[in-house]
Amino acid sequence: MLRGLVILPCAGAALLCLAWAAGCLLNDRWAWSQWLWWIPAPVAVMAALACLAFARLLARGALRRAVTVVGWSALVIAFGASLRSLSVINRAYGPDSLHIVCWNARWPGERAQASAQALVPWAGRVMIISNPGRMAAHAPIWMREGEERAEAGTFLLTGPVKVIEARPVVQGDDGFATLFRFEASGTGETSVLAIDLPSNPMRARHAAMERFASQVRTAVDLQTVDLIVGDFNCTRGSASVHDAFPGFSDAWSTAGQGWGASWPREMPILHIDLMLVTERLHVERCELHDPGVGHHRLNTLSCSRPQR
Repeated sequence: MLRGLVILPCAGAALLCLAWAAGCLLNDRWAWSQWLWWIPAPVAVMAALACLAFARLLARGALRRAVTVVGWSALVIAFGASLRSLSVINRAYGPDSLHIVCWNARWPGERAQASAQALVPWAGRVMIISNPGRMAAHAPIWMREGEERAEAGTFLLTGPVKVIEARPVVQGDDGFATLFRFEASGTGETSVLAIDLPSNPMRARHAAMERFASQVRTAVDLQTVDLIVGDFNCTRGSASVHDAFPGFSDAWSTAGQGWGASWPREMPILHIDLMLVTERLHVERCELHDPGVGHHRLNTLSCSRPQR
């Protein structure tokens, strides 16, 4: 009786493992496959462990062997994929590095002051905040003397830089983008495209990202942009991101430290807050930190100009 009852949960765990594997192969190129691509590797690890546990309760035979093979295969591959989100390498940065913090604050109202206070540990860096809500009024909490501030579109920038340009370039159903250009000692002029893309899970990511990138290219020459940062609502390694912004690489994949997922903040399993860089910048260190407030973890990046 027990062995008969375990067949359904066993099949469910095995199918979840296979769905995760299919997602890894198909990526988010189609609206239907993005749901498979979004299955986090740690979830696949748990499904694989469940598979192996349920297999022990099945009668000996072909079914038990098949489920065991699926379970062990998924466990090894998914565990390896999970480790790709963890980096224990202690990466250093130079004295002339450019330090940037990027955070989706999600329109804090009454919690604006608490959100501002959360940025104090990173004071002295360039801050790029999307959806700042009322945080601009509390910016002096984290800003230091002599730092500049610029607001454009749905983004706020502060830091020890000279702001050259701050202008919205895309504001529509497919997302928001603002171009910031500034000068910083040690790295000279840097161009950053700050973006915030829709979170609606029913939206086909690849098609929406293609439309968004097309709108960006009509307003900005991406060959002049050094960094693209923000809440992509597409996970790291997505075909949608790669195809929309060729020539840019993921900063955390290059020089990440710690755990690489950013959402949800309290227990992050999805890598949706990204920093993309060109070869004009040398990524020295990229981390994600829990600010203790809001829904997203924040990104920190230390980079420099390669010596030519």
